[in-house]
Order: sequence, then structure tokens, then C-alpha cells
Amino acid sequence: MSKPQTALLLQYFHEINARWFDSFLEPPVLRWNSRLRSSAGRFFPGSRKFLSQVPPAIEVASYLLEEGNREALIRDTMAHEMIHYWLWVRHKPYGHTDEFWTKMTEMGVSRYNPVPRVRPYRYLYRCAGCGKDFPARRKLGNLACADCCQKHSGGRYDARFRLALVRTLARGEVLAQAPSP
Repeated sequence: MSKPQTALLLQYFHEINARWFDSFLEPPVLRWNSRLRSSAGRFFPGSRKFLSQVPPAIEVASYLLEEGNREALIRDTMAHEMIHYWLWVRHKPYGHTDEFWTKMTEMGVSRYNPVPRVRPYRYLYRCAGCGKDFPARRKLGNLACADCCQKHSGGRYDARFRLALVRTLARGEVLAQAPSP
């Protein structure tokens, strides 16, 4: 990412820090991540070990720069990740705890990414027992239909109901109908 875009993250960090955290937080490592798809951002706690200190980091999905309301989305993502960071700095549990939810509500920050980039299905599998289709984004290993295994094998894996690859979908191809029940 270019320096101006990285500077944008720092600008938003300082604005949110001053408004909601009384400028208490030191800037962590701030960076764009081009591989994030379903989440808009993430927080990495640093290491506090004496000999191997690693600074904390906040990453924001770079695809947010392409969205029409990018400024609001980037600010919201930054604020969400900063709550995790704020809790971590204070040596508190930094997951989605009650304290996290309270601060998030106070700030008016979103919990979920409103514009996830979901990868399309690439593979179509089918159960030999019931004929149900299972679209998948990646190749599946040795899996069986849960409904059939539950019904005929007491919930244990049964090779008779192993999902078989029916076909690989072409790039851009969308399933014509929803998977069968």
C-alpha cells in the first residue's frame, strides 16, 4: 500500500484515540491486508516478553478502499479493532467480552463486517445416500452427509454416505438453483 493510504490509517487512529480513549493509546503497527475477505480487520496482540518483544498490530482489509462509503467503513473497522487493543493494553481479556460490548455500544461501532467479500463456490459434492448437494469453496476431505450418518449410523461416520465430488464449477459460474434439501 502507498504511504498516503497508510497515513490514512494513522489519521483515523489518532482521531478515534482522541475522541474515545483520551489519547491513551500509543499507535500500534497499522497496515492494510489484501487477503482479508470475510472480516474487515483484525487485531494482533503484541508480545510482552523481555527478549522477544513484538509490537501489537491492527490490520484493515484493503478492499474497503474500493467501497463507496469507504471512510465510514474504515473508521468503523479501526474503532472496532482499537477496542480490542485498548483492552489488551489494560491487561484485560481483549475478545468480545462484556466490557468490549459496552465500549462498542458506547462508540456506536459495528460488530460484523457489513461488506464481506465472500468467495464463490468452486466445487459441488453430493451424498450418495440422500442425493443432497453440498456446494463448497475448497476441496473437501473425507466427509460424509451428517443427516444420513445421524439417521442410519447413530451419528457416526459411515463411508456409504461419503460426499462425492460431482463437478468443479467454472470461474464466474453460479449455481443455477439453491442446493437440494
